[in-house]
Amino acid sequence: MPLIETVLFDMDGVLSHYDFARRLEVLAAGTGLTATEIDERIFRSGFDARADDGAYTADQYMAEFSRLLGVPVSIALWLDARRAGMSIDLEMLALARGLAEHTTIAMLTNNGPVLRAHLPAVAPAIVETFGERAFFSCQFATGKTKPDVFGLVLAAVGGEPERTLFVDDTTDYLENARVAGLQIHHFRGIDRLRDELSALGVL
Repeated sequence: MPLIETVLFDMDGVLSHYDFARRLEVLAAGTGLTATEIDERIFRSGFDARADDGAYTADQYMAEFSRLLGVPVSIALWLDARRAGMSIDLEMLALARGLAEHTTIAMLTNNGPVLRAHLPAVAPAIVETFGERAFFSCQFATGKTKPDVFGLVLAAVGGEPERTLFVDDTTDYLENARVAGLQIHHFRGIDRLRDELSALGVL
C-alpha cells in the first residue's frame, strides 16, 4: 500500500460532534418559528445544500435565509445556533496536530460561506490546527457529493490521491473519495482511526 503523505479530515462528525437538533432549537427560539418549519424551509428545501456548493456569497446567503423564514435573522443568531450545534473533539485535534509533524493535514467540510467566513469565531481550535488548510465545499463550487472536489483540494495542498487518507463518517462521501483515487477510512471513533493509522505506518 502506498505511503500516506496527506490526511484529509471531515469536520462535522469527525473533528466535532454535530447536534443538528440543537442548532434548530436555537434558531427556533430566536425566530419564533418551529424547528420543523426551519428545517423544511432551509435544509429540506435544498437551499442550504446550494450554499454548500457555492451558489451564494455570505451576504446573499443571509438575505435569502431571512427571506425563506419570513423573519429577519441576524448573523449573531445564525452563529450562535451553529456554535450551539458543535462540540469540538479536542482529542481528535490533538491527533491531527501530531500527524502534522510528519504528514500534511487538511480539512474538507460540506459547508457554506457564512461558516467559512466566521470559522475563527465558531471553532477557533480548528483554525489553529488547520489554518488555511481548513477547506469548505463552497470555495470549490462543489462538494463531497461529487468526486471532483477531492482533486481540487489535493491540488491546493500539493497532495497525491493514492498517498492521501480521507477520514469521514458518511459512506457516500467516502465512496466518492475512493472513486477519486484516495484511500479512505470510515470514522467510527478515534480508537479505530488510531488503529488504521498505525496499520498504515502513519502513527
